[in-house]
Amino acid sequence: MTHSKGFDRIIKTYGKNALISIVKGYNIIHLDNPTDKQIKERIKEVESGHIDDDLDDDCPLCQMLKGKQCDIVYIKYE
Repeated sequence: MTHSKGFDRIIKTYGKNALISIVKGYNIIHLDNPTDKQIKERIKEVESGHIDDDLDDDCPLCQMLKGKQCDIVYIKYE
């Protein structure tokens, strides 16, 4: 998948107003109107490898995704 096709998929899935950070193969999708500080913290978490540490050990789906490139979505619930 080329970068543009991947980006097109992200836009189609999450909408044209989605704020996207692509870090180490992960697509961080910010749908919660984060501050610049929050975005930097999220990027740092992925760069440091801590994102995999946050996955629940008792969750088979989480364990399957561990170490795989995927979308990480932050959503603001009203």
